[in-house]
Amino acid sequence: MSEEALFDTNEMTSSKRYLHTPSEFARKKLIYVQETGKLKSIKPHVSSRSNLESYLFMVVMSGNGRVSFDGKDYSVKAGDCAFIDCRRSYEHCSGDDSQWELMWVHMDGALLRDYYGIFLEKNGGSPVFKAADIKKYSGIIDEVMSNQDEKDITSEYVSHNLLTNLVTTMLVEIINEDNKKLNPDILNSIRESVNARFKEEDLLESVCGEYGMDEIAINRQFKDKYGIDLCDYILNRRFNCAKELLRFSVKPVKEIVVESGIMNTDLFRHLFIENEGMTAEEYRKKWAQWNRG
Repeated sequence: MSEEALFDTNEMTSSKRYLHTPSEFARKKLIYVQETGKLKSIKPHVSSRSNLESYLFMVVMSGNGRVSFDGKDYSVKAGDCAFIDCRRSYEHCSGDDSQWELMWVHMDGALLRDYYGIFLEKNGGSPVFKAADIKKYSGIIDEVMSNQDEKDITSEYVSHNLLTNLVTTMLVEIINEDNKKLNPDILNSIRESVNARFKEEDLLESVCGEYGMDEIAINRQFKDKYGIDLCDYILNRRFNCAKELLRFSVKPVKEIVVESGIMNTDLFRHLFIENEGMTAEEYRKKWAQWNRG
């Protein structure tokens, strides 16, 4: 096989692509396009790269091939997508007997590092996934290309919106797929039980015993489903209860510490300082319905 640099057009491929140099504002504040386009291989080829300040999203529209990332190989075919951190070593290669077609966008910018971490975590460390509906992704890339073709003062904002939609669509699909591995009925039952009993002492230990799970497992699965571990969810419910009691009752703060289930005065004070930037007394003064002049 011959080697090409990135997505260059030569005797191995035919492609249509758009390059973009982002503004300083886009570099600092937005997700921005670096390059986007379509490629069709004429002959089998391989493209490899590393240490590139970019994230590559690619969709295999037809044919098959291989993606290598961090020393691991992944077979890909029509309907598969890959999301790659190009700062690390990667390679993509069409099959020996395949003329594959790709659509891609190179991007970088605000929050992508964090999004990519979530993607890899939820996708089991693999950069490749099977799209539920390939048209969702190809349609967004088509819009990104059209936006590059008709640049004006709003183009970078439009591109940011499109790329945010692309990444969000991908993350939602990956997270939903990951959640299928969990037992939603059990997790819903746990959440409903906690909603009804969050004021109880030693609630986490009780729930673990009732459902036959250890704390590590129940916290991890609960977080995978709801985005917060069970221990923090219980504390969050208690804290919200405390805020409601401060706003809609005249009970002394000491009673609210106990009635909310928080039980610990120091923890109670810490929660208000950390989350509201003020003491419970100051919170009541600002928010209490009965404390209006």
